[in-house]
Amino acid sequence: MINKIYLSAIAATVLLFTSCDNSKKEDKNESTVPVTVVAKEAVKEGKSITVTTEQVPDTIRTSFMKKYPKATKTVWMQYEPGDNDDLKMDDQYYYVTYYSDGADYTSWYNNHGEWVKTSTKVPGNAKLPDAVNKTINDQYPGYAIVEIDKENDKDMEMYEIELKKGEEKAKLKILPNGTIFKRK
Repeated sequence: MINKIYLSAIAATVLLFTSCDNSKKEDKNESTVPVTVVAKEAVKEGKSITVTTEQVPDTIRTSFMKKYPKATKTVWMQYEPGDNDDLKMDDQYYYVTYYSDGADYTSWYNNHGEWVKTSTKVPGNAKLPDAVNKTINDQYPGYAIVEIDKENDKDMEMYEIELKKGEEKAKLKILPNGTIFKRK
């Protein structure tokens, strides 16, 4: 009996470690699109805290419900920006993950109830504009696409693309016309 418990514990541990593999290939769309090495940098990301709908300020909830009335499966988070975030450090933010019109989305709001941006996963580079694929192919040969997010904010639309070549990683924000807006 003790051997069965011991073997069960070992099997559970092995399952835990293999399921926590950071590559998550089954969730991410890796392609072998040929994609210069972006310098590796330590990114200090912000801090997210799950909050209830009631804990979200009324102005933010109202703004969200008005903009996305069909949203379901909502989960709210309060966010404190990190050093390398694109967000203002002195503001507090909330974001909500939800399902709408057949896709999963994440929308961001500042503490004044103003919509900041919305993003959604893009399933593979075939859904990217030709100019974006050309930029990746020309400037990042040998890189594989790990993840693609389409982002919309008040001023523009862009694609945030994570790339990997061995241990080297690159994260780009590319406009639909193929212009690299930002490299991380």
